[in-house]
Amino acid sequence: MDVEGKCAIIHTLGGIVFGILANYVYNLGLGIFSGIVTLIFLTVGLLIVGHITALILGRDSLNQKQWFGCGVIPYFFTAIVFWILAYNRVF
Repeated sequence: MDVEGKCAIIHTLGGIVFGILANYVYNLGLGIFSGIVTLIFLTVGLLIVGHITALILGRDSLNQKQWFGCGVIPYFFTAIVFWILAYNRVF
């Protein structure tokens, strides 16, 4: 499997974890700031998963354009879907 495929898998798994955890952050009772704090939480989660990916695959394995395409997009789509599923108590 190529490096971009591995990056996408790692970011998708991170999106699942942080998407489910985002539901708990959203339901903390912060009122009007709940959505903003949750998006900040998901962004921090993306940075954490990005650093873990860089440690696993090597810092010079992907440039920023490749990381955006195979890391950021799958992470946010997966995180938002699992956040919605957790919010609606599907699991």
